[in-house]
Amino acid sequence: MDISRKFEEARSVMKSYGKDCMILAPSTDLRYLSGFHGISMERPILLILTLKKAFFVLPEFELDNLREELKSAVTCISWKEQEDPYAKAAQALEQENICHAVFGNQMQAVMFYRLKEAFTNWRWEPAGPLMAKLRSRKEEEEYQCLKMAQRLSGEALLRLLKEGLSGRTELEAAVRLNEYMREAGLECMGTPLVAAGANGALAHHGADDTVIRRGDPVIIDFGGCCKGYYADITRTVAVGDISEEFANVFRIVRKANEAAAAAARPGMTGEELDAVARKIIDEAGYGAYFTHRLGHGVGLDVHEEPYIVAGNEAPLLAGNVFSNEPGIYLPGRFGVRLEDVLYLREDGAECLTGLTHDILTTE
Repeated sequence: MDISRKFEEARSVMKSYGKDCMILAPSTDLRYLSGFHGISMERPILLILTLKKAFFVLPEFELDNLREELKSAVTCISWKEQEDPYAKAAQALEQENICHAVFGNQMQAVMFYRLKEAFTNWRWEPAGPLMAKLRSRKEEEEYQCLKMAQRLSGEALLRLLKEGLSGRTELEAAVRLNEYMREAGLECMGTPLVAAGANGALAHHGADDTVIRRGDPVIIDFGGCCKGYYADITRTVAVGDISEEFANVFRIVRKANEAAAAAARPGMTGEELDAVARKIIDEAGYGAYFTHRLGHGVGLDVHEEPYIVAGNEAPLLAGNVFSNEPGIYLPGRFGVRLEDVLYLREDGAECLTGLTHDILTTE
């Protein structure tokens, strides 16, 4: 990655927001700007980016682990175990004219507290809006990683369904799906959501020891990670025969998903796109059972900007990547969710999820 270019883009956004310093701890924000994706635990590791300089605070014993490309783009402030890294950072920046700084949203509270102690005269705000502006429009390499993650994850699901689900527990199915995604070359950062029968009425039911039986609709929400970029897919699978009611609810959810995908354009707001899908479900009489937003951005985080939700009046932009996941959840009975990831182009949305919208069936 071109770290110097990323830093200059960040500085441009900082200027537009009237900020003269940004401090990031290990996080997806730091990975985006610098390629660094280590962890700090209780030892502070910090990128301090001003309008003219870049500093990287890290333990001295970690210096040799820092990539040469990053080392050449920053001034390293290394500290020994017995030293105070915040005091060393304050000393290194004492000649910098900093007034208004932003801190990473994923920074530990104790680290932010120590920074405020070290830089007593600075005004502070969260860096979220700045980083969202940088990260929400995906570049070509990011697009390709996201598309690959979607394709390989979808293929892993089809491989699982060929084996059948009846008689497995939800957790067994989730673990096997992760195995298949890893075999395809993806990272797996958590356990897929698998919700059989009545568990499907809980939008975020975690896979447990519930046994999947014939006749169950099963919501499977999953996705592997390609070079840090996530897939996020949900399919509601029919195990054996399906009921007429399930088929009808599925048709409504599918119609809402496809209408939103067809309507998505740069310039419309997240609120407007959410309303496209919600109107269809409302008119079918199930509005009270569509209990969450239509979607969220997908990238280095599986949930990030932009959010496709009522109240979000920010316009969508070409290059945004976000989920499209309408759902209906009938308490005590079953649920249906159909989730794709969309890449927004100037002329509309490209669906990166290669799986069919027909009901997937298995034994």
